[in-house]
Amino acid sequence: MESLFNRWRTKIPNYDEQFKESLFEAISKKGGGTEKVKADLGKNFSNNYELYMYAFFLGLYNEEREPIPEDSKKVNFNHAIQHWGSKSGRLERKDFTLLQEYIFAALVAKTDFDIMALEKGEATEDEISRELIQTMEAYTNGGLVLIKEKLDTNPNYFLHPTSFLNSIIGKGTSTKTKIR
Repeated sequence: MESLFNRWRTKIPNYDEQFKESLFEAISKKGGGTEKVKADLGKNFSNNYELYMYAFFLGLYNEEREPIPEDSKKVNFNHAIQHWGSKSGRLERKDFTLLQEYIFAALVAKTDFDIMALEKGEATEDEISRELIQTMEAYTNGGLVLIKEKLDTNPNYFLHPTSFLNSIIGKGTSTKTKIR
């Protein structure tokens, strides 16, 4: 299973282009930066992959698995999963390896694939990794839809200090309801 994890980590997942401007450019900073730079730019996430991971868990926890529509253009931020949260010499950066392991474990649990076929050599790590990425993209897409719906309803929703936390644990900032 470790080599499957390592193969999966080399992949670059996609998202629906409709979210590029409305979410990724609006609430995350491409290329990272310090907390001060992020705050000065009015961004909620220091990196695009942080928003991607958040959207994945939001979709997962809310059982929002929505594959990216076939007719949609898929885009990515050219950053393999294995590099998400890498320290690269910056001391304030936290290592995201454990988060990558949690995502992988969730994907294995939520993806319908035959592990014995992999063990028998009837399926390859690349084939299974593609299935895991499809599941990841579907949950992320579901989470991005939830975030966009919340912003469409209330553009200031995520200005509340605990709004992202409240959304993922199923509480609104002013109500006790799920994100929808």
